[in-house]
Amino acid sequence: MEIKRKKTISIYRLFLEHLIGLSVAIIGLIMAFIIIISVSFQSGFVLPANYTDVKLNQLEETFIEDFDSTLLPPYCSYVVVDVNGEVFDSDMTEKDLNKTKSYLLSGNKSYYDFYKEITQMNGNIIIIQYDLLAHFRNPLLHKMIPYPELLMLLLLLGCVILFAVITASKFSKKLKQSLISIITTTEKIGNQDLDFDITPTQISEFNSVLNTIEKLKVALSSSLKEQWNKEQQKKTQLSALAHDIKTPLTVIKGNAELLEESGSSKENKELITYIQSSSDTIEKYLELLMSVVNNNSIHIDKNVISLRNFLHDVSTESVALCKTKNIVFQLKNTVKYDTIYVDGALLKRAIMNIVDNAVRYSDTNSEIDFTITENESYIIFHIADTGKGFSEESLKKATQEFFTEDTSRTNQHYGLGLSFAKAIAEIHQGILELRNQIDAKGAIVSIKILKNNS
Repeated sequence: MEIKRKKTISIYRLFLEHLIGLSVAIIGLIMAFIIIISVSFQSGFVLPANYTDVKLNQLEETFIEDFDSTLLPPYCSYVVVDVNGEVFDSDMTEKDLNKTKSYLLSGNKSYYDFYKEITQMNGNIIIIQYDLLAHFRNPLLHKMIPYPELLMLLLLLGCVILFAVITASKFSKKLKQSLISIITTTEKIGNQDLDFDITPTQISEFNSVLNTIEKLKVALSSSLKEQWNKEQQKKTQLSALAHDIKTPLTVIKGNAELLEESGSSKENKELITYIQSSSDTIEKYLELLMSVVNNNSIHIDKNVISLRNFLHDVSTESVALCKTKNIVFQLKNTVKYDTIYVDGALLKRAIMNIVDNAVRYSDTNSEIDFTITENESYIIFHIADTGKGFSEESLKKATQEFFTEDTSRTNQHYGLGLSFAKAIAEIHQGILELRNQIDAKGAIVSIKILKNNS
């Protein structure tokens, strides 16, 4: 399903629209400021920068004959010097007088100060100090805001920044509104909720992304359905396999009981005991397998158990298993703990799966070493054999369910055993490690169990 909308717009066009809107607003703002400034000058509310200079030029002839300080334009000061160079009259401050003297003696003046010299008929010299800046005519406003031009520039800049922020905010809001659909869609897909319709946006580029996501959603939905079907098929196959195994297992148990009652030799009775014990174990495994298949989970029952008794049970079954190929089974325990907190049945099954693999791929009359060690964090169960070892691919994939590799030590029995052992190790907050022996032929499989995994 393609995501469409009757009216969409590209990000470029959306940005261009906001940019044009901002430009129009700024131009309108500048024009408004120009009109305000023009009206202020025309009404006399604000005196233009050249107001004092023009006014003094108009008063120059009058001041040559008779100087009247009340006629001076606002915001300028004066000093009258007589023919002897003495100050005759002035309204300048001491600071302004010194600046004026410096100007007369050396021609130095500040950037903002200007001077007008008028020589009167009687020989006196009038020096008027002023600036070429706009001023408010009102003295109170002039005192509060000496430079209205600077104020207007700052106001203009502030308004431009404000308009830019508002425009950016609107543009961002538009994008966020359109992004909500993408965020919602990806979150639902991430949660594997695929039964929903994707809501289109007003942005054409975002709709292109949503179209791609829609295709991925359909593909993912199809993949999940296929995976679910495979899981159901696997459950069916495992259930059928477990059921089929029960028939020959019943025959084995029945015949073992008959042999036991027939008065066999001591050696044969020992072998019959192994058969019966292994048959009971297989039956328990079948029950556990059916539970996992039906509930898709493993029931955990952790308890404090005796490590000595646990290793004795594992060793007894391992010795019986190794006798089928005349393999020597050696147990070495260096752990100082007397008890461990584990699910004994599951851990035993995981270890026996590894031992079974080791026996399967070891040569007749070889040796399997079962070593239990510890470090600060883990109790470690090492099973080392003298078989062919793992291939590179097996080291990467051997713990995957149903992984097989005909050219290596793996086959249809191999993948389930190690995948189960890995799951049991992780249940006990540990890890399963696979590696080949360095100085000898064979492989080492280690189950690390966290000491405190309650």
